[in-house]
Amino acid sequence: MKQDILLIGHRGANKEAPENTLKSFQKAIDLGADYIEFDIHLSKDREIVIMHDDNTYRTTGHQGIIKQMTLSELKALDCGEGEQIPTLQELIHLAKNKIGLQCEIKAEGLVIDLVKILKKEALIENTIVSSFKHGELIKVQQEEPRLKIAPLEPTGTGWLTDWIQKKKIIDNAAKQNYYGVHPLYRLVNKELIEYAHKKELKVNVWTVDSKRAMEKLIDQGIDGIITNDIQKAKKVLNR
Repeated sequence: MKQDILLIGHRGANKEAPENTLKSFQKAIDLGADYIEFDIHLSKDREIVIMHDDNTYRTTGHQGIIKQMTLSELKALDCGEGEQIPTLQELIHLAKNKIGLQCEIKAEGLVIDLVKILKKEALIENTIVSSFKHGELIKVQQEEPRLKIAPLEPTGTGWLTDWIQKKKIIDNAAKQNYYGVHPLYRLVNKELIEYAHKKELKVNVWTVDSKRAMEKLIDQGIDGIITNDIQKAKKVLNR
């Protein structure tokens, strides 16, 4: 049913405000998304901060490597519209009890701090943790088995053409007792979704902005849509 499909705002509501900022996350809440997707890094002084790239240039115009900068140095940058680079703690203060969190780990060395914060804030049940760094996800599960974990999958030709490889990825996620898998939407079909469901895995896809693609994925039985266009997804989902 459409009502059961998760609507996940990619980097917040980044069509409405600068990506991965508190303004973007607030817009996603206001628009009625079920979850917000965001990316985390670790600053030089070990603060978990939210930004997609490991370099600050694309979103702030300042050339800098996050892990080589302190929080105060990062806070001095403008992400657009006067928005600062937020910390995970600031996002939690904004979003707790209002929207679910889908956290993508972009850097190594932050798992213990991440889990500690999520436990302290009682957010274990309302958080999905994903990453292309599958080794980090294993660490997350070791720290807190109750967390929903979903590996992000690469876009290589194996996913496009090799059904055996697709099954292997799903089988591995099931073996790890993960929550689901997060593949690129173009690499998903009904057969893959049904196979994942037989293994009791959810399939949330990224990043879907086309109405036609959303409708096709819904017909195929998708569990979640990660999108830049929350308003369009709401219309497709009749919300």
